[in-house]
Amino acid sequence: MANRIKLLNTLENITSIPTLPIVIERITLLLQNPKTSAEEVGKVITTDQALASKVLRLVNSAFYGFPGKISTITHAIVILGFSTIKSVVLTASFFDVFHKRESDATTFDLEQFWLHSIACGAAAQAIAKFLGSNDKEEYFIAGLLHDLGKLILCQYLPNEFNLALSNAQIKKCLFFESEKELFDVTHQDIGAFLVRRWNLPEHLQNTVLFHHDPNPSSKHFLMTAAVHCADIFVRALDIGNGGDTKIPEMSEYVWNSFGFESASLTGLLDAIRDEIAKATVFLHIT
Repeated sequence: MANRIKLLNTLENITSIPTLPIVIERITLLLQNPKTSAEEVGKVITTDQALASKVLRLVNSAFYGFPGKISTITHAIVILGFSTIKSVVLTASFFDVFHKRESDATTFDLEQFWLHSIACGAAAQAIAKFLGSNDKEEYFIAGLLHDLGKLILCQYLPNEFNLALSNAQIKKCLFFESEKELFDVTHQDIGAFLVRRWNLPEHLQNTVLFHHDPNPSSKHFLMTAAVHCADIFVRALDIGNGGDTKIPEMSEYVWNSFGFESASLTGLLDAIRDEIAKATVFLHIT
């Protein structure tokens, strides 16, 4: 308990932990009003020209698969919808905040971490389609952010991160099990802390906090369970690396709830591979 309190207090006092661009907050507020127009949202995004440029590059990529050229933010919103544009803006902003920051965590491959995170986002989106969800963009964001706490640890508390990573490798356990043993705090706790600080929605906080152990009674169970599965599938496919090499066990309740059977699982894994192949465009937007 003492280690937990010490680590959380340290996090609270790190003033350099980044915030998301004000554009995100302004878009979120606008989208709460059903009368908001595409032009209004477009004007907010274009106040940040670098961000607007990245958004246009992404919406014209194979990931979204629109056949014609989208040349303006307003056009992109009309074609793809508010939720997709919000997802693109949040993703681009997330990369801006963290992608180029150096770390003193000596044995952690950040490029492989980013590939793992993007792949989990793409896999979660494929699972959302498998489940018939209309919120596939939110599933992508949830998958992308699920290991956010590892970024905070490796970039702001590298000594603690290296200790947890080394302990996980020696004991051949999962990274969060090593964190729990050493600090009584996990990257889920730390990631959820930052998601709250960023004022992102409750379902993203919940998914980041419980992706290793989805709670069937939670109203956010489906999304959290989808990210739980995405993490496992991506590890099994050996795409990227989240810091440890052990593949977690899938919750039996999740397996049964999602109706995974060998035939449907084969098709789902093919869909996941396809989504991941398209999603690698996110590695090149910085």
